[in-house]
Amino acid sequence: ADTPPEFDREVVRRRIRSAGRSYFSYGRVVYQAPSYPFFGRWHLDSRNSFLLKETALAGLLELSRLSKVPVQKMARTSPGSAISMMQLDRALTDGILIPWKKGEPERWKTAWDLLVADKGGLVYQPITGLYEGVAEIDFASMYPAMMVHHNISPETVDCACCPDNAAPEIGYSTCRRREGLVTRTLRPILLRRQALKRLRDAAFGPARERYDHRQTALKWILVTCFGYLGYKNARFGRIEAHETVTAYAREKLLTARAIAEARGFRVLHAIVDSMWIQKAGATEAESRDLCRAIREAVGIAINLEGIYKWLSFLPSRVDPAVSVANRYLGAFRSGELKLRGIDLRRSDTPPLVAEAQQRMVEILAQADDLAGFAARIPEVLEVFVEYAWRLREGQVRLTDLTIKRTVSKEAGEYKTNSQIGLASRQMADRGVAVHPGERVRYVITDADARSAEDRVRAIPFLAPDTLYDTGKYLELLCRAVETLLWHHGYDCGRLLRILAERGVIPE
Repeated sequence: ADTPPEFDREVVRRRIRSAGRSYFSYGRVVYQAPSYPFFGRWHLDSRNSFLLKETALAGLLELSRLSKVPVQKMARTSPGSAISMMQLDRALTDGILIPWKKGEPERWKTAWDLLVADKGGLVYQPITGLYEGVAEIDFASMYPAMMVHHNISPETVDCACCPDNAAPEIGYSTCRRREGLVTRTLRPILLRRQALKRLRDAAFGPARERYDHRQTALKWILVTCFGYLGYKNARFGRIEAHETVTAYAREKLLTARAIAEARGFRVLHAIVDSMWIQKAGATEAESRDLCRAIREAVGIAINLEGIYKWLSFLPSRVDPAVSVANRYLGAFRSGELKLRGIDLRRSDTPPLVAEAQQRMVEILAQADDLAGFAARIPEVLEVFVEYAWRLREGQVRLTDLTIKRTVSKEAGEYKTNSQIGLASRQMADRGVAVHPGERVRYVITDADARSAEDRVRAIPFLAPDTLYDTGKYLELLCRAVETLLWHHGYDCGRLLRILAERGVIPE
């Protein structure tokens, strides 16, 4: 009974990295926890594996087979590593020499050339407001599809043999005579994903779920393949190829917009590979016909994502006069919701506030148009008052008030008494190391306390008699309601007055 379990089935000499590491990725700090592989068995940790969490076992096995990376290792690597291994495999298969390290520097550019080339994808500022009958159309796997369609690969960009086949605006040519390595790698992945989506749509139950996980796994590597073109350490990366992709993307989105406007549609918003368009009296068939016209013009598939019963483009919280590209919510005619940048999508929103906002969104989703949206506001306000009373009367669990935030530095490096700094110092003072990139969880106990130590309490050190800051959590709840009802004039001040009228807070 005292014999420890044998996790391995093979006699091995373990050389396991027992320490995690923190690194910067796209402007944020990420923490990679140490891995503990078994020998002769699989150890798959969903809390430490992005791919397993997003695509389940079926998706993980799909990528492991395609990249020829062992399952345990695949579970602990990124989608970018998978596409990189597929490129290496294709290079070996085709007899191409693989550089040990990337050795080709970015070519010299003047300041003007850099300004023209280094623009990225095209992003419009949405027209803030509440709309009905808006159609959303999306390019299907736009960047990888363009890389295949235009043969964009490090060795095919700016070739000497095809100077007339130039990318728009920046002038880099792409080769017509030989297919690039990246193109040869991506083409079968795109075709395979299309086949898996067809199988998913024809299947039911567990089979449908498995096909969906497998196509989702391929979606993630297609998403990352573009970024790897411009990654400084990618063996088969080159910044000019990266810039060529974005140049074509800008042109195709502008072309799509011009075609839509020529057909009488109003473009409310556009971002990289998607457009939100509106036309009085437009039918679904008319929107699909527009997609066909755009597809014929640009050579890339574009699909109708759906038509919204109502759609809300929200302003910035910092400056309400400014719109935000990725902050909107809407309900499709199919009943599906699309939520971006609102409270319940944020990881630092307390579960209670996210739950309340979810209930309110589901009420609004029942509306078939803007009149129905307005008619359901009283029901939304009843939910708001219900949750406010629960906070006021202490009828909530402390764990439902947890705020999770990512630590960007060591505990001792925080110079101000921010909430996250206080929580991480509490952890460090009690011997719990929180590395940059890891998350710290805490409850706001008294946001305005004179003693900084009393303002928040890290979750491991909560006591049964710990009190929370009711006013602060009511403020967070008000902000969640404000997000949904902003266009009907319900700001936090008006919502607090409603709570005072209902007796939740003193007038």
